[in-house]
Order: sequence, then structure tokens, then C-alpha cells
Amino acid sequence: MLGRLATVVLALLAAFGCRAESVYGCSDLETLRDRAVVEGELGTFYRVKPDLQMFHAFSGETVADLAALSKALAGQGTTLIYAHVPTKSLAMPNDLPPAAAKFGFDVDLATTLYDENLRLLVEQGVLAPNLRRAMRAGSEQPPSMFRADYRMTSDGARRTARAIADTITATEGYASLAKSHFATRSLGRQILASDMQAALQRHCLIDLPAVETEAFETPRLQAGSSRTANTIFAGDAGTGGAGNTHIALLGTEYSGEPAANLAGFLSEFTGLDVVEYSVAGGGAFAAMSSYLTSREFAQSRPAYLVWANPAFESLAAFGDQPMRELIDAAAANCEQDLPLLSGGGLDRISADLSLLDPGQSYSLLLDAEGSQASMARFDFMSGTGLSRTRTVFRHPDQVRTGRFYMPMSGLWAEGTLLVEISLDVPLGPSIHVRACPQNRSEP
Repeated sequence: MLGRLATVVLALLAAFGCRAESVYGCSDLETLRDRAVVEGELGTFYRVKPDLQMFHAFSGETVADLAALSKALAGQGTTLIYAHVPTKSLAMPNDLPPAAAKFGFDVDLATTLYDENLRLLVEQGVLAPNLRRAMRAGSEQPPSMFRADYRMTSDGARRTARAIADTITATEGYASLAKSHFATRSLGRQILASDMQAALQRHCLIDLPAVETEAFETPRLQAGSSRTANTIFAGDAGTGGAGNTHIALLGTEYSGEPAANLAGFLSEFTGLDVVEYSVAGGGAFAAMSSYLTSREFAQSRPAYLVWANPAFESLAAFGDQPMRELIDAAAANCEQDLPLLSGGGLDRISADLSLLDPGQSYSLLLDAEGSQASMARFDFMSGTGLSRTRTVFRHPDQVRTGRFYMPMSGLWAEGTLLVEISLDVPLGPSIHVRACPQNRSEP
């Protein structure tokens, strides 16, 4: 049967002019607009962007911001674990095709750059396990990512969870936390829907490898804490205070696929409850900004916060606002209420900034808790009539908390007189604008 199939395939390849190196009779994959890929061994497909990009933006400013976030979280009892999720080319380098070199990809150089970024973080006190090493499986082991998709398999999630857990269990204070007993069980093989595979299949004559993995779940068998929910926004805010023992896992579709069970494996390996939140397509900040600006975070800070961010998602892509927002929310130092003025509409309010010290750096917090706003616009005005506008946008699929932080960097040396803040929905009955003094120098 296989011999006849091979004969038919070869005939089809010849008839359609497909390149002989494509096992699945694929053509023109390298020229697809915005979806260009190369086909590697065993039907493993790598995207030209980002998988064949060797360097992903990681500046000194980014390292400093992550160190500041780690310090701000630690000041309130939470340890940050930065999970730098490698690209598929680094997690599965053995299956790369020779064509990868045509796009300038050098796996040794890419490996060095990834490891160098981690070294810079560790030198600044940020805990960052080497997930590249963890996810690189041997030739006889199941792959860490799907062959025709970019997400983790359950095998990749288990390896990732082990590396993160080893970092957590080595921290000071872990031994004193109350533990529970978790046992992982199989749910059988599952085939997942995949936009990437579906797009590739239209250019291939033979069915591509299924996006299939053994699915797992990890229930608690013996309780060491009182938490019962495994999602961050499930209404289980906990009791707050220093007794929190749980882990918060924040990420994207790369780490948040339920069947892969990353959160479950992390519970099994640490003995701690894991609450998880991910936003598919949300980039670096969607999950993090929702969680750190939420009531759930304020009332029940976790013992550990694991930020699973794909290596190619730049933390500086949108200026200083996103990282400054996370740092300010973590530090909880926005205590100075500012006088409010009528904004001239149901969706806007003005705040008097004239009393702020011009020699001090600030961020502003708009607290409209309960609002479903997905956008906040800040119009700053100087005493001489000049104005500057900055806007915060939320991802359409992230949980909206009604809290927005905006740094006052790059404004006027003599100070700023006023800010008018407008939302894309009515403000609601309870509005506060607070000043958050910065304890670090401006970029």
C-alpha cells in the first residue's frame, strides 16, 4: 500500500512541479506572504518569521525594566520567574532543513544570543530558567513543539514545567510554603485545531502531520492550601496577606494550551496551586497587564509569578508605557489622589497636576474599576498651552480591569499643568486619578 502511495505521490509531484525535497508535496511555502515557512525533517515546519530570526530585541533598557519589575514584586512578597520561551528553531534545531541557511539562520549564533540574554537577566537578579536547553529533546524523544504548529506539545510543556519548577524550588522560602499533592493523569490523544496547519495544508498535496498530543490534567489529591480555582479570574481571590502559596502563570497561546497542561505539570513538580491566564495573540503584555492591574492580584498576590513570554515578543515594542505599567502596579505606590475637574462628558475627566514636583518622575493611575474600557487617552497640557497625547490600548480578548497606568516621561521640564483622560466607554460612578512617584531614573 505504501509503495503504491509513494508512486502516486511522485507522479503528482511531477505533474504539479513540486520540489522533490518536500515529503508532503508542498510548494511555494517560502514565498507565502506573512506566512513564509521552510519544511524540515519529518514534516517539521518552521516560520521564516520568527523562527529563523536569530536575534530578538533585548536591550539594556529591557533588562533594567525586568530587574525593576522583579524588585517591585519582591517588595510585596512575590518572586518573578521570567520564562523566555524559545522559538521552534531553538527548541527543535535537529529538524531544521538546509534551506534555513538561505535565510541567514545560524543555529549556533542564535543559541549564543538566546543564552546571552538570559545571562544578562541573571546578572541583574532576575530568575530566568534556560528553556532552550529544557525543550531540546533527543532524537528518540517526542518533540517539544508540534511539527506543523508552533505551540508546545504536552512533552514540551512537561520539560518546560520541570525547568521552571527547578528554579522555584531552589528559591529561599520555598521549603516553608504549604504543599499539596498533585497527580497527573492522561486524557488520551487529542487533535487540536491549528490555523497554521490549515494554512500550510492548502499548499501541500499530502495530509500534514496532525497537531496531536497526549492530553493531561493534574488534580490535587491532598490539599495544603485553601485555594480551589485554577484560573486567575475565577472569583477566588484568596485570603490575601503573606500566607499566599500559589503560583500565577501568565502567557500566550504558546504556553496556555490546556491539553499541554503546563500549569498542571508545574503544580505536580512544585506542590503548589497554579492559577493560569493566557491571551492567544495577546503578545507580551495582554495577560500581564490584565492580571497586575486586577483586584485579584491586589488582594491575593502569589508567592511566584511566572511570565511565559515568547522570545520574539519585544518588551520595548510600544515604548516605556507597558513595562512601566507593570512595575507601578507591582509596587503599589500610587497613593497621592489628584484633584479632579469636570471633563465635559460622561467618558472623560480632568485632573490637576500643578501640585506635582517638577523634579520628580511620575506615572499616573486612572482607576475606574469595573469599567469595560479597552482604551484610555491621556491629553497632557503645559502651563504655556502645549499639549501631548498618549493612549493605552487593551487587546480585544484580555480581561478589562478599568485600571490604566501612564508614565509622565518626556513631558515638560517646568512641569505639567493638567491631564484630560478619556475612555471609549462611560467612566462610571467611582473614578480616581493618582500619582505614582518613580524611584528610578528616567530612560
